[in-house]
Amino acid sequence: MPDIIYLDHAATSWPKPPDVEAHMLRCLRELFANAGRSAHHAALESARLLFGVRTRLATLFGAPNPAHVVFTRGATESINLVLKGFLRQGDRVAVSPLEHNAVMRPLARLTREHGIVVDTLPADPLGRVDVGSLAGLDGRYRLVVVAHGSNVNGLVQDIGAIARALPTTPILLDAAQTAGVVPINVAVDRIAFLACSAHKGLLGPTGVGACVLSPDLDVAPLIEGGTGSQSESTDQPDFAPDRYEAGTLNLHGIAGLGGSLAHIERHGLLGDTKRRLTTRLLDGLADIPGIRTVSPTDGTALVASFTLAGTPPDRVALALERHHGVLCRPGLHCAPAAHRHLGTLPQGTVRLSPGFGNSEADVDHAVRAVHAIATTQH
Repeated sequence: MPDIIYLDHAATSWPKPPDVEAHMLRCLRELFANAGRSAHHAALESARLLFGVRTRLATLFGAPNPAHVVFTRGATESINLVLKGFLRQGDRVAVSPLEHNAVMRPLARLTREHGIVVDTLPADPLGRVDVGSLAGLDGRYRLVVVAHGSNVNGLVQDIGAIARALPTTPILLDAAQTAGVVPINVAVDRIAFLACSAHKGLLGPTGVGACVLSPDLDVAPLIEGGTGSQSESTDQPDFAPDRYEAGTLNLHGIAGLGGSLAHIERHGLLGDTKRRLTTRLLDGLADIPGIRTVSPTDGTALVASFTLAGTPPDRVALALERHHGVLCRPGLHCAPAAHRHLGTLPQGTVRLSPGFGNSEADVDHAVRAVHAIATTQH
């Protein structure tokens, strides 16, 4: 592979820690049986792997009961599970203004087909929810959905403060951008539901995710089928995790997630590194004529998102790759609601998102590259 600087970690992390490959290879070579489908030792070894990774996720997220950490294909499936399994006809839902289409598209369908009403929480120009304005809203909504970290501008919401302002309202936390990056404790912050993917800040493989479900709230399963339990009944088991894990799980991907969790347990969360590198990016971009950044500049942002006056984001990204070896993402980032709030519709932004394996030299090169493009274009 030619020399590149990969600054697209908000889309997926690369490279992966060596533990990911090692755990997946072990699974491919040694764990050949389907967990929960047989009683022989090989099936039990696969089941032990699932239990181990489930338990590590519960520990990472402060979930009291690992049984209520269920495996999915990613954050999108986890979000769909909660929205379609928890909401009922005519319910009212509130969202932050920075939500991803993984939230907004299911809600749009539920609005059309089940009369769900969706409101947007008040927020400042960067999309930070105005916690002070939430007084009096508790009990108005069946569910509040919050993107913990915006994939557009890297803003991290104060989920603890939001939860304290809405003490009786269940909260679904979209942690796609923050799992493995910042501390999360669902018990302390009274988060009813958490959705995440393995392949971003958790540094694992694609096609795997998790959903943490409150044991006190009923969520219908998204799909039904074989679980290896209560096989005498045509009804889906009524206990977690079996109720939500019909069919054969992605054992090899979950093994890779186990490897990435082992790496995180040894080396810690990525937040400090991501914030430091992102701040360095934003500081450098601020000195370039024609650049408008839409990310927080107070040292808390997880990505650097910007526009260049007179140049569409896709042209900037193409020039960054072709002439400078910098890989990033332009456009709407599957979150038009966020861009509407930030005033960056219809073209979107250029997003530089550092992560595992990046250095200060990488971000300095990217800043010089943007400066060169801005100078050439103007």
